[in-house]
Amino acid sequence: MNPKDIPYGSVKIVEGRHAGRIGYYDDEDTEFDEDINWDEIPEDVEVEGRPVAIVYFGDFFVASGYFVIPLEHLRPVTTDDLMRRREELHSLCGPFARFKNPELDLDAEEKNCYLAELHYVDTVLVERMIEARYRNTSHGAKVFISHSSRDKTFARWIGTDLKAAGHTPWLDEWDIHVGESIPAKISSGLREADFVVVVLSEHAVSSQWVEREWHAKYWNEVAQGRIHVLPALYKDCEIPELLKTKRYADFRNNYNDGLEDLLVAIDRLHDIGGQSQK
Repeated sequence: MNPKDIPYGSVKIVEGRHAGRIGYYDDEDTEFDEDINWDEIPEDVEVEGRPVAIVYFGDFFVASGYFVIPLEHLRPVTTDDLMRRREELHSLCGPFARFKNPELDLDAEEKNCYLAELHYVDTVLVERMIEARYRNTSHGAKVFISHSSRDKTFARWIGTDLKAAGHTPWLDEWDIHVGESIPAKISSGLREADFVVVVLSEHAVSSQWVEREWHAKYWNEVAQGRIHVLPALYKDCEIPELLKTKRYADFRNNYNDGLEDLLVAIDRLHDIGGQSQK
C-alpha cells in the first residue's frame, strides 16, 4: 500500500525506534530539513519535505502526547497485530508483569505510556469484533468462511479483518441464531456468498462439514468459469486434491502476509465479477 493511501485510524509502526507499537494516526504533516535556509530560496521554488504522521499511542485524551513518525513507517493494523501487541503490553505493564519478569524496571512515565497504549489496543479490539459481528456493510464481497470448529479463533480473526477491509464475512457463530436451522442457514450463506474462504488445517481436511461447504461452491466455480473458492492455509496439512492446483494464502508463518494476499485476491476477483455482470 502506498503510504499516502493509509487511512487515518489504527496503525502499526513497522520501522524506526517505535517499531512494534500500535497507535492512532490522527493527521499528517510535512517535515523539512532543519538546515534549510528559507531566506535563500526564491518564492517560486517549491521545496518538498518528508511526509510524516501525527500518531498518538493511546486515546487522544489519555495519551501523554503525540509523536511525529515518517509516513512510510506505518501500515494499517490487523487483528493479529492487536492480539500480539496486547500480549507484549501485558508483559510490560500488566498486574503480573513484575512477577513474571523481576528485572523489569519501568519508571512511572513509561508505565503510564504503555498503559495508555494497552487501553487503546483493548478498545480497538472490542470495536472491531462488534463491527464484524453486528454491523452490515452495503459494499464489498460476501465471504463465507468455511472452517473446523477447532479453528474457530483463527476464523474469527479473518472475519474481523475482512469486515475491517469493507467486506461482509459469513461466520456460523455470527450468522446462525438460536432456533434457526443450521443446514438451511449454511445453505443460504453459501448460495449468497461471492467467495468461500477455506481455512485449511489437519482438522479441516478431516471434517465432512467443511468438505461439503467448499465443494458446493467449487462446482459453481467450474460451471461458471469464475473463481469462488479461496484456500487459506492455516496449519500444515494434506491439501485436498481439488485444491492442490490453486495457490493458497499462506498464514502459517506470518498472518499479515497471508491476509494481504487474501484481501488482494478478493478485491481483484470481486472487481472482475462486478464488471462481468454489467
